[in-house]
Amino acid sequence: MKYVVYVANHKEFSGLRLGVRLAQNLAWNGNDVILAGPKGKLPDYTGLKTVEFAATATTKKMAEFLKKEETEKVLSLASLPICEAAAASKIPFVYCEPENLKEDKAVKNKKTILKKAKKVVVLAKTGKALDKKLYGANAVRVTGPAVWVEHFGHARPTCFKKENNILAAGKLTKTGGFDVLIKAWAKLAVLHPSWHLTIVGDGPSKTSLKKFIEKNNLSASTEIMPAGCDLYGLIRNTDIYVNSAREAEGLNELLDAMASKLPVVATNVKGADELVQDRVNGLLVNAGDEESLQAALDELMVNWGHRVGLAVEAARLKERYPFEVFMAFFEQDS
Repeated sequence: MKYVVYVANHKEFSGLRLGVRLAQNLAWNGNDVILAGPKGKLPDYTGLKTVEFAATATTKKMAEFLKKEETEKVLSLASLPICEAAAASKIPFVYCEPENLKEDKAVKNKKTILKKAKKVVVLAKTGKALDKKLYGANAVRVTGPAVWVEHFGHARPTCFKKENNILAAGKLTKTGGFDVLIKAWAKLAVLHPSWHLTIVGDGPSKTSLKKFIEKNNLSASTEIMPAGCDLYGLIRNTDIYVNSAREAEGLNELLDAMASKLPVVATNVKGADELVQDRVNGLLVNAGDEESLQAALDELMVNWGHRVGLAVEAARLKERYPFEVFMAFFEQDS
């Protein structure tokens, strides 16, 4: 099958996380897959053929691309224009978005486009009945799946300069709590010189975090990587994952880390407390509390057996949020 998987990028939702893994899985299953998306938004580490479209790309241009590539099926992660192009080209398509997504630009004919879809996959956000008037008769609601990777202790990325690695990811803002994490890390780095902290993300706090790292002589044990780097390559070689958020942020990354069999330390914000059972599959600490975050990290850094026990339980989230079930909706013909 010749697929085009298009991943959109909205302010409140990016299709990259699910779209990239969907495209990779389809390719691993022997399909011919092109990963498409907005210009400048596609990663370069996927191993897939990629095509980028300018923000001004018309439906006609997209339709011409689909025909030229002899596309047999379009899978859209929150992009209605590519669905419209597929419909115009009489190519079957499946559309996916989080429930009640607010597009960056309103699409007046959304209902008309979705009526032509083979299937509309809606990522559950509420317990209310699915809005069939909006999404159409072919709509199904699914639980957002985990994107997980096997955990390896070899071939470490170059940013991992030390043997033992702690990873955190998210938007570098005050609500992300990275200021609390870096202060706790300043004390831990002295006690555990063989450990290394990698923070993945971009945002207004990035400058102040870098200044703190330099001022406190943490450059050898700490690194900040851009949000577009290969997060899952880093997860493969991580020993502890941290979510230090003051609010419900970075929950997808937390879920993926746990499903990838990592011990985690997370703040007790809404959402994280539903994924993490304290001292069963991870450790929960009070949001914004530097001392409790430091103590929890220290506890895991010195106790390998404790890390393993939590990691085994954390990996069970793959069963609660299976990617295979999600993927099946895109492979089915109806």
